[in-house]
Amino acid sequence: MGKEFEGAGMQITRRGWLGATAAGAAAFGAPAVAIAAPVRRAEIPAAKFRILSTGQTDYAPALEALAAYARDELIAIGLPGMTLSVTDNAGFTAVIALGWADLETREPVTPDHLFQIGSISKSFLALTVLSLADQGAIDIDAPIARYLPGAPWPDAPITAAQIMSHTAGLPDGAAIFPRTPDGRLWTGFQAGSRFSYSNTGFDLLGAAVEHVTGESHEAAILKHVRAPLGVADIAGQITQANRPRFPKAYVPWDQTRAAEMPGAAMAEAKWDPEDTPAGCIAATSEMMARYLRGMMAIAGGKGAPVLSDAMARRFATGVIASDADFGPGSKYALGVAIQPVDGAPCLHHTGGMVAFSSSFHCDHVAGVAAFASVNARIGGYRPRQTTAYAIRLMRAARAKAPLPPPPDPLAPSKIKDPAPLYGRYFGPDDEEFTISPGADFPQLSEADASAPLYLADGMIATPHYDFALYSLDPVRTDGVVTGLWAGPSLCGRDRPLPQPAVPDRLRALAGVYINRDPWAGYAVVFARGETLVVEGGGPLVDRGDWWSLEKDVGGVERFRFEGMLNGRATRLNVSGADFIRLGD
Repeated sequence: MGKEFEGAGMQITRRGWLGATAAGAAAFGAPAVAIAAPVRRAEIPAAKFRILSTGQTDYAPALEALAAYARDELIAIGLPGMTLSVTDNAGFTAVIALGWADLETREPVTPDHLFQIGSISKSFLALTVLSLADQGAIDIDAPIARYLPGAPWPDAPITAAQIMSHTAGLPDGAAIFPRTPDGRLWTGFQAGSRFSYSNTGFDLLGAAVEHVTGESHEAAILKHVRAPLGVADIAGQITQANRPRFPKAYVPWDQTRAAEMPGAAMAEAKWDPEDTPAGCIAATSEMMARYLRGMMAIAGGKGAPVLSDAMARRFATGVIASDADFGPGSKYALGVAIQPVDGAPCLHHTGGMVAFSSSFHCDHVAGVAAFASVNARIGGYRPRQTTAYAIRLMRAARAKAPLPPPPDPLAPSKIKDPAPLYGRYFGPDDEEFTISPGADFPQLSEADASAPLYLADGMIATPHYDFALYSLDPVRTDGVVTGLWAGPSLCGRDRPLPQPAVPDRLRALAGVYINRDPWAGYAVVFARGETLVVEGGGPLVDRGDWWSLEKDVGGVERFRFEGMLNGRATRLNVSGADFIRLGD
């Protein structure tokens, strides 16, 4: 759970790689008001780090700078609260709690609150599998099917190592037993040849651990990883019984593109218990500091008491490039990414739950690590800038060097080169709008209303009420922007453009499809002339028995339009999960 640079909109899978957007709000006729107001600057007080154990370095100025930046990030993006910890390999640990555990009552976040760490859980499971491999119980380079008979495995063999490196080619969020024509799983490419993040793979891996050990994956992780590393008190499941230990968590109130952008109005999320191996662990920031100290040793090739030294080195060795998911220069290892921070490699992962967003960075060479988690989810936001900045600050403190300046908390939301977009545009129904420079963000203006243009999960979007339903996709001719697609509508630059005719066969498939699982949401499908498009995902291509995204040639994720009635599809099956068509 928790892909790095996700597709826009409501999540179709646990990582939100496909964006279902706001058309859901339009379909429901939702009013443009909020239940819970966005967090504002005056409403988040400054906070101080609590030092739990001292070491050999004076981190005080670095901690002050980090606390100030973390607060600025919460305010700039409009988030309720954060728990944060830093630690080093000389015994220093400090924690901080910022903001609110309850927006209505203004109950503050405390260091004792549990936060859901999402896909950071994958490192725990990977270490468990590697520990079992050290004991001879699992061969991570052998077909994984031998350790989990009865699962609907793809025809092509895949290994535990390929699952842990996300190179198996399995879909991201499919059920282990998907509702597909043959009831079996599939792979979208030859195992080992590409990177494609898969929660399904880790759920299968957890089931294989249960088959091999004869105990639950939580019990196996406790025995092989949590207890040896001194973090047995981490919660192995997210349950109703431990709910009082969590802060309230928040999600955007509406489902428009505004929900992907800084300042989204927030509402309390429904409580969502979780027991899947791909991401069901919860912890305080202090517990995570203890875990990261163990990770620093393992990343340095010292595997005890969890792994052999040889297996520790394999755990932390990059297998395949993962730039699109974990940033430029990153490689994915086994259950964890290797990402450079100012050129120096760090263990890194993020986690995205229904309403929690987490990140850690761990630099074993410098001997410093940081963890952060927020009790909210807005689009693809994760507190990765906070944990990366913590690493920079702690490195500087240990080297007695000047502290680095803070990053821009809104940098991920800024269009890198907006100038080619500037101009006057004409829509299909006499709409007219302009895009022009702004102080911090370009401005889209129509009639008497203006709103900023953001980069929302890699796509251009605006909270302007007339354009909030879809991303704005530039049309380029000879490298020059000549128009913008807004969903199915083509807006011409400097002049109106004819709208391409849509064939009946595609009109029958276009629509809003809904799945009420909180991990799923909406899928919005529309036609741009002869091309079928999924909002937030891009063009679809008919592969015969199924469709896939144009960029997903092998079909890691597969779309099937089903239940034709009165000339239109009534159901969309996305990688084995059903989405029911909503109205017209």
